[in-house]
Amino acid sequence: MTDPTPTRPSEPAAKAEVPHAADLPLDVEAAAQAADDALRLRLGTTTRREIDTWTAELRGRISLFAEEVLNHPQTTATRAALWEVDQLLASAPKDDILVFSSYQYLCDLARMLRRLVAEHRKRTETALVGSTPEHMTMSSESGNRNGT
Repeated sequence: MTDPTPTRPSEPAAKAEVPHAADLPLDVEAAAQAADDALRLRLGTTTRREIDTWTAELRGRISLFAEEVLNHPQTTATRAALWEVDQLLASAPKDDILVFSSYQYLCDLARMLRRLVAEHRKRTETALVGSTPEHMTMSSESGNRNGT
């Protein structure tokens, strides 16, 4: 009997096609969850079809995050990271490759997606810390006018 274990993550929505960046929303939590779920897969209990499905989803998410995170400020570090992403996406295993190699590639994709998500979170937090919400500036100005 091949009953799936209850701890096995559900299959991602994409099926064997690499989604275009415009097809996937920039959902940081969903991307982080997808990377975690892919890293929870085990080689002995995961089929090649599942590996290929997860690979397609992660490739699409990496493309999306790479465009968003790495293309804004062009520094040496972002160019190096963009090169790493390009090399990783270009080194996709062929269909006749061993399952182990496909599994390792999936794990590499998941780790890269984690890096991109962490960088995106860091940039968003930096942007939020540097800005003052409008409602706070308006209330402080009105408080000064009323007190004077």
